[in-house]
Amino acid sequence: MGRDQALLLLGWVVLLALAESWRGNGSREGTSDRRLVTNFGLTAMVLAAGALFPIARVSASAASQSLPIGVIHSAQWPWIAAFASVLIVETLAAYWAHRITHRTPLLWRLHRVHHADDAVDLSTSFRNHPLELVVTIPVSVAVVLVLGTPPSVVIAMQTVLAGAALWQHADLALPRRLDRALAWVVVTPRVHRLHHNPARATHDSNYGEFFTFWDRVFGTFNPAEGRDRVGLDNQVAMSDALLQQIWSPVHRV
Repeated sequence: MGRDQALLLLGWVVLLALAESWRGNGSREGTSDRRLVTNFGLTAMVLAAGALFPIARVSASAASQSLPIGVIHSAQWPWIAAFASVLIVETLAAYWAHRITHRTPLLWRLHRVHHADDAVDLSTSFRNHPLELVVTIPVSVAVVLVLGTPPSVVIAMQTVLAGAALWQHADLALPRRLDRALAWVVVTPRVHRLHHNPARATHDSNYGEFFTFWDRVFGTFNPAEGRDRVGLDNQVAMSDALLQQIWSPVHRV
């Protein structure tokens, strides 16, 4: 990701932070210094471990262009058509990868670090165990290779999906009609908050990371409204203890 994309995301973070203060739910649930240290500590680890993530995707893109391989490269699609196609396929692949992390015990032990947060806001966005990249990187690289995605499309897609992750976790109270209208197409903060519900039947829904239609197509969309609690019950590690969260995947429960 280039400097322009990084600055764009930084501006988006600032805008969402201001929106949380202005149009947020007015709650400081679960917010503490320890929680923020844990969330940003995990974020820093993911960013450090994922330094090769954008490089891997861009390298795969370059390889697909030079070989040449991939549907987009072979058909010489216009840029906007390439971007739309990659976004659709990437979000489909991410949907199933996310769903599998909930269904596979070993992968769930990594992914539950994200769900362990006892609040959902901007700081939750990239709170993930760094080893979860072992799942996400190969899936994304495979999409880039199979489609023959141009590097500019890869960079644009990375920026859009990162921005979407920030938006979905923002603690925002949207007007009900606007929320319902947006949720027909994209994941809103309300829709994604349901995915962080402690109840297994509830957090095994709304897997989408950008579009809601994959959940609708595969029967995992939950349209419930309201503001239930978030986090996980009977945790194996304190949700706001950084070192405990890092080591928590060794526990089976």
